[in-house]
Amino acid sequence: MPLTPAEANFIAIHKLGCRYGHTIDGAAYGFLDILGDGRDGGNVTPMDIFRWTVNPDQPAYEPRWHDRLWNTCGTIVGLSGAGNVMLVTLASPTAERYLFPSPAARGDGYSFRKCNRLPPNAQILANIPYGAGHAAPEQADIVAVANGADVDLKTVEQLHDSILVGIKTLVKTALA
Repeated sequence: MPLTPAEANFIAIHKLGCRYGHTIDGAAYGFLDILGDGRDGGNVTPMDIFRWTVNPDQPAYEPRWHDRLWNTCGTIVGLSGAGNVMLVTLASPTAERYLFPSPAARGDGYSFRKCNRLPPNAQILANIPYGAGHAAPEQADIVAVANGADVDLKTVEQLHDSILVGIKTLVKTALA
């Protein structure tokens, strides 16, 4: 499901990202992490964002953006095999990326950059439940799986696809 220019624009305007749990108290992954490779990546300029919103399917951004979403979902599922992920606003990607240590990782294996703390005026735009079983408590010290090969890839795929559908639904509603 490639992103449309309207979806990229929605992500850019709202600084859309995702966060595990049910509150905005803490970190999130920022979907505007559109350039660069590896743990630290590169800096994104306003012109980069403009180019991406005009055509998010350009080789400079794809398949990197979808790879980052996949790896972010893998990282989240590695922390908790079930739970809730929120689509949130004001998730500016300013911190590090996390490696999804799995043979199923895509691209360079890294997640989106984190936003270490969402501001108090961030909004929850959607809730996406995923997985089956017990969800890890939101504020607990969640330990990631040491070996990403142990992560349930069906749950990663479900979360990945549900986030994409969530973005598309938000944009469709905004444009209605």
